[in-house]
Amino acid sequence: MTAPAFAHAAEIERSLELMAERCEDPAPLVYGRVFAAHPQVEAQFWRDTNGTIRGEMLARTFSAILDFVGDRLYADHLIKTEVITHEGYEVPREVFSTFFGFVAEAVREVLGPDWTPATETAWREMLAEIQRYLDATPRVGAPA
Repeated sequence: MTAPAFAHAAEIERSLELMAERCEDPAPLVYGRVFAAHPQVEAQFWRDTNGTIRGEMLARTFSAILDFVGDRLYADHLIKTEVITHEGYEVPREVFSTFFGFVAEAVREVLGPDWTPATETAWREMLAEIQRYLDATPRVGAPA
């Protein structure tokens, strides 16, 4: 087995495990932040009357984060694909790119004092690396 693609994988995994143990449904914590920062996005969830779409999207995000910091079998490609897909939903990539940060804020809130300086460093560095992938993703219709 090879080493994870991300140096702080264990810290990210630990924080997500604690989140799962302590918070039955983190979707309201994450999407509350999304909608507060980008109120125009909430209207796009008009069909999600019971939260299942948000829950599924967040579950896929957690899975992608774990793969991104782990073996990186698909997450790097998924992130690039999803930013383009969301642009098709009229979600600007500048809005899309904030989502992972809102996930980090929700994890920080749930962990409370268990959010350590090492956890902060791990999330900050992972978010920066994800942002580099997003920045390198060509825009639809942009010259190659």
